[in-house]
Amino acid sequence: MRVAREEYDTTLDYSLESLESLDAEIESLREEGLDGEAVAEVLFVFGCYLGEVMVRHLKGKWAPTARSPLRDLSPWPMVVTLAEGSAWDTIGKVYKRLELGDSEYLPAFFQWAAQGRSGGARE
Repeated sequence: MRVAREEYDTTLDYSLESLESLDAEIESLREEGLDGEAVAEVLFVFGCYLGEVMVRHLKGKWAPTARSPLRDLSPWPMVVTLAEGSAWDTIGKVYKRLELGDSEYLPAFFQWAAQGRSGGARE
C-alpha cells in the first residue's frame, strides 16, 4: 500500500470505502492511456488489495488458483474463495477494470460477492 500512498497519494486502509479510491486510481491510469502491460506490477498489487478487502470483510481465504473453481479460467496464482464455495479473481478484475472501464466497477464486484452470488465469478 506504500505504492498507492507514494505514487498516487491515496491511503488504502482495507475499508469498504477504500474500494472507491482504488477504483478511481485505476480509472486515472486508464485516462492516462496506460495498458495492463505498462502498469502490471501496480495492477497486481491492486488486485491483491481488492482480494484482501474481500478476505477481511467477507471472511474469505486466499487459495491457489489450481485448487479453486477458477483453475481453468484464471492465469493468476491465487484467488479469493468464500465460505459458500465461490471463487473470485480479484487480480483479473483490476485488469478488466483498466481495460473495460466503468462497467467493471470494483465496489459493485465486492457487493456481488457479499450478496453470495456464486458460480466461479471471474468478473
